[in-house]
Parts: sequence; structure tokens; C-alpha cells
Amino acid sequence: MTSFTFSVEQVRSAPPEVRRWIEREIAASLAALGKSEHDPSQVHAAALAACLPEEAAQVFELIKGNFLLSQVFFELARETPNNRSAASLYPISIADILRHTRLGDGDRLVDCFTAINQAFRSIRNDPEATLFGFDQFGHVFIQQTTHDSIRQLWEQLFATNAPVAGRSLAEDGPAPAEFAPAHLGPSEDIVQHAPHSTVVNF
Repeated sequence: MTSFTFSVEQVRSAPPEVRRWIEREIAASLAALGKSEHDPSQVHAAALAACLPEEAAQVFELIKGNFLLSQVFFELARETPNNRSAASLYPISIADILRHTRLGDGDRLVDCFTAINQAFRSIRNDPEATLFGFDQFGHVFIQQTTHDSIRQLWEQLFATNAPVAGRSLAEDGPAPAEFAPAHLGPSEDIVQHAPHSTVVNF
């Protein structure tokens, strides 16, 4: 088997038909995660687990030590226009996730989805639970409940870590120690022995 790795710049500069082909190939690879017997282009809401708010917090506790996993996890909370689906599923463009996380390698995104799903399975204690569905058009699908739970967690973390209006950063922690920058000019000995320079004006 031969594999290729593309940088973000290469993907961006590729012709539109090449980018669409890359997105379809990544979607096809991700579809294998579900290991379902039905056509991967058919996403069924009943087949996907709904992650509740407390479960989203537990999943984040398990993966927060990995920056890339955390990035991909919170991409699932991103609000995009016209993403409300009739089947209570929330579609997210795989190309958008790759762009926002600066992942040029689809295999790494597959690994991230796998790790997030494994963390969810462990906290739910269900080896068959699946958060993700995929179609042939380059979308990953999650339950609307999953999206809302991760979005709620993100908003809570943002509110907790946001600076308070009217307060300086110094009030939130110990005062910084006095800092005196080192003198960067030549020493006195060098100045005294340096030859006189001539300045020429043009």
C-alpha cells in the first residue's frame, strides 16, 4: 500500500477537483471507523450515540493532555451556518476540520476520531458505542446532542478562563518580580580603546 502526506499549503493550492478527491478519500477512510454493514454514505441517527454534557466533560478529562485531540474534539462544537439537519444529526465538513486544525494528513484525523471515540466508549463502558458517522461527500456526522454538549463544555471553559473586565492581569496572580534589562552596549574599556570613526554624510 502506498500513502501520501500533503501539507496544508499543498492542499490549499491544489485544483478544486483534487481537493474534492482528497476530501472523498479521507471520508472513505473515516467511514471504516463505524464498521457498519450498511452503505457508509447512509448515516442513520439511531446508529450514533448521543454524548451527554457530563460525558463530554469526562471525555475531555481523558484527552485534554493531548493538544491535537483537544483541538479536534472542540471542532465538533463549532457553529456553522445551515448545519441543522432534519434527522437530528449535525454535519461538519472534514475539510473545515483539517483547515482549522492545520492537519495536512487525513490519517492523523482518523487517529484523532478513533481516540475520541475510544475515550467515549471507556466512560460509557460500551465497546460498540459510536459517536461518528460519515458520508461520501466529505462530512462527519454527530448527534445534535453531542454537538450541544461539547459546545456547552467549551462555553463553560471559556467563561471560567476569560479575564474579568476592569481587572489587570496582575490582580489574577502574584505580582511580577522587578526586572532590570542587561546593558547591551559596549563596555567602557571597549569604548575607550575603539578607533574614532568617521561619519560620511551623503
